[in-house]
Amino acid sequence: MGYEAKCRVRVVERGAQREADGTVLLETDELVVRGDARVRVKRADIQRVTRRAGTVTVVVPDVTITLTLDEPAATRWEKKLAEPPKRLIDKLDVKPEAAVLLIGTHDDALRAQLDERTSNVSRANAAKNRDVVFVDVSRPADMTRIARANAAIAENGAIWVVHPKGPNGIADTAIFAKAKELGLTATKVARVSETLTAEKLVRPRVAQTARSRIAV
Repeated sequence: MGYEAKCRVRVVERGAQREADGTVLLETDELVVRGDARVRVKRADIQRVTRRAGTVTVVVPDVTITLTLDEPAATRWEKKLAEPPKRLIDKLDVKPEAAVLLIGTHDDALRAQLDERTSNVSRANAAKNRDVVFVDVSRPADMTRIARANAAIAENGAIWVVHPKGPNGIADTAIFAKAKELGLTATKVARVSETLTAEKLVRPRVAQTARSRIAV
């Protein structure tokens, strides 16, 4: 999930200037300004970030963006903008050599980063005790896969339900309802790509403790 603020924004783009109140989002790969001063730039293209008297100025090729914030917010934004973008695999909390299960078809970039992070990636139907399970839910019929994922995770494991963004994708409310039905809790949302988003589901700690006591 991105970093967000509402503020006055001035954009100078190829010599033309526009200024308006807007919403600024710092996503994994992009800085996005919404409103009449709208603009979208890649974080990888940011050349310089400066702060002065409650304003933060971001310079990329052909574009200069100035955010008018209060001083504490300006300090936070300067720090966030100066940080290197967090890699998708880290945002998804996949630890080195984690036991991972893939259910369905998944994004090529995600799979490539998984292969870099761990050699223990499975597609086996009978896989158990997985640290992380990625579930592709592209259609309503795919929702049954979440129950399969729940049966495959370890006690402290996590499920990432990956689905298309927008009105043609599975609504997050439907995923939350399915999670509740299965005794799972949604704890995090992550952007996977331009077209995909994901919800993280885990077993509540109380339920984990109860199961551990029964096992003992």
